[in-house]
Amino acid sequence: MSTFMLSASSSIRALGATCFDVTRSISIAGGSRARALTIKSGAEGVGDVGGTEGRGEGRLRMRTIESMPFQTYQLALGIIYKDRQEKLERIAQEREKMKKLIKYKGLTHDDRRIISMKQQIEKWGIYADANNPRVKYNFDCGIVGTSKPIYLHLLNRKWRKRNRPILMQRLETMHVIPDVLPNIDPIVDVRVHFKGRKAPPGQILDSLMVEEFPTVRVIPFKDEEMLCTIAVVDPGIVMPFLCIPSATRANNPLDVPDPKRDTGATGLCECKHFAHRQTHVNTFSSNIPISPAQTTAVGPLAKPADTIVPYLPPHAQKGTPYHRYAMIVFKQPGKIDPATLGGDINKDYFTMRGFQDKNKLCSIGAFMWRVEWDSHTKEIMQKHNLPGWDIMYKRIKDVAPS
Repeated sequence: MSTFMLSASSSIRALGATCFDVTRSISIAGGSRARALTIKSGAEGVGDVGGTEGRGEGRLRMRTIESMPFQTYQLALGIIYKDRQEKLERIAQEREKMKKLIKYKGLTHDDRRIISMKQQIEKWGIYADANNPRVKYNFDCGIVGTSKPIYLHLLNRKWRKRNRPILMQRLETMHVIPDVLPNIDPIVDVRVHFKGRKAPPGQILDSLMVEEFPTVRVIPFKDEEMLCTIAVVDPGIVMPFLCIPSATRANNPLDVPDPKRDTGATGLCECKHFAHRQTHVNTFSSNIPISPAQTTAVGPLAKPADTIVPYLPPHAQKGTPYHRYAMIVFKQPGKIDPATLGGDINKDYFTMRGFQDKNKLCSIGAFMWRVEWDSHTKEIMQKHNLPGWDIMYKRIKDVAPS
């Protein structure tokens, strides 16, 4: 049997690995034409990732992406590593400079100059790992750690390219904007799971699925800690389906049908105007801690928060079109007294805009789903003592003037 030895070595330090020395040997058996390819690497602290490893002869042995036996590839890793080291040195110098400004110049973390320096440090941290093949490999495989700015940057870019446009299309098409708030500019990803099932924004969900409050994750794309308020409101139907006197409509420009204010036991009347509409609060929670390390806002892994209004199962009365349920995530300027906050909430007649302005809240995220009358709605309304299960609404056609 004849054996040919091919070797290549380099002393370049790869990202996340020590210097490597690779020897490739190709053994060719003359009689059976069997070939065995083995690769040996001297990299320390690097495991085999994403490949199968053959222990017998005639099978390929896979190594990590840092120790791939290609000289050009290793030269490129050396350039990337050198550039990364330069940026890390800049970050260290900028942090030291920032500490001196705070210590000797009396600047605070809220000063514009300090904020600008922090933003620059964050950018350099992203640029330092932007070309790292290990980072890109981990992100493509779903191995993401939110402790590094580069992963938050990649998550934000992916979210803005795919999921955020869909969310905005649902909010605008179904008139959550401007019915709930005149403007919403989401900067965090809000993920909602009902009974373990992820719900896309705008989907019509079964009454049994939404009977319990979902698990809510709020994923920020900046390395900061903040307190949030989450509100779920029912602005009701998009199109009118009942008629009420014009004076009542002018005084109450809300959304959900109100049988008490509509004439007759079934909520019907004989005029030619729009339905009375009423915005209802389904749940309200405040002082929810959110950070890249703590993304669960509501659910088993969530930290304690203040529940102002307990969750009310979404429901739509029989005969009405689907109801929209809008979840708004607000960033608080600081901790809010739950007793004071509760006094500002009228569950049956609520205005989100006035509440936001009064408490100086900033909307940073949103989600929505829809509910319509189904075979389980009556049962759920009776179970939770919700009025209106025995009422059926009918749409009155406009009558031409005589």
